[in-house]
Amino acid sequence: MPEITTRRIATKDLALAVREHAGGEPAVLALHGLASNARWWDLVAERLAPRHRVVAVDLRGHGESDRPDTGYDFPTVVADLDQLLEQVHPGRLLVAGHSWGASVALEFAADYPSRTLGVVCVDGGATDLKAYFGPTWAMAEQTMKPPNLAGITPDVLVRWMESSPMSEGSDPETAARILLGNFEDDGTGHLRPRLTLEHHMQIAHHLFELDGYELMSRVSAPVLFVPAGHPDHEDMPKVHAMEKAKEVMGDRAHVAWVDGIHDIPVQRPTEVAAAITGFIDVVVRD
Repeated sequence: MPEITTRRIATKDLALAVREHAGGEPAVLALHGLASNARWWDLVAERLAPRHRVVAVDLRGHGESDRPDTGYDFPTVVADLDQLLEQVHPGRLLVAGHSWGASVALEFAADYPSRTLGVVCVDGGATDLKAYFGPTWAMAEQTMKPPNLAGITPDVLVRWMESSPMSEGSDPETAARILLGNFEDDGTGHLRPRLTLEHHMQIAHHLFELDGYELMSRVSAPVLFVPAGHPDHEDMPKVHAMEKAKEVMGDRAHVAWVDGIHDIPVQRPTEVAAAITGFIDVVVRD
């Protein structure tokens, strides 16, 4: 297995935790989803490295990174990454994101085009949350509020993974360790989410207000969308989202479906890694 280095790196505004998987160029900056953590990319990174270096980041408020009270809007989150890359990888690289991280990846590519070789959006990015949750934040807020998971234990996570499709990419213990990165010990032997509810809802609100198609229209780099599911039996909104992404981006947009649940970086790491390497070989290297 390629070497993994974990460290916290101080930027101008906060410290960000990273998991670096040693490998070659082009490197991949890997971004997790809302309320998730950098370990979400571990299984994909195992398959990308050592051919490609992978830098997976705990975004602000998540994992082992600092948790400021504010700054969960997209421009601030990607500015964090720009400052991080000054120290970690000053050159151009591929930016990959899952779920909310896919939208962060698109924002990064739009704001920092000189750093971006290409973008990979794994089951995210091409979204209009108003179509799912209603036209106003007042309507969407309760639906987007996360479940209360405070008080669970590590053993509960393992039991969850024993019956979860997420463990299909490894085993229940490995999947539980990945999921455990979303939590911290509350001092009593129980767990609580690392991302506070207040910060979670700040991000959810910014994500709800985002016009994903306007955002992708500002991205000049090629983009690979990796939706979870299959176009022959997936929900029609996701199929239509892929069609609209192609309309907006033209031949800069590429699509590779992976049949699975939303968390395909954990459930289907081989397929996700293959889609990324194929995109690099055919599109980015050109």
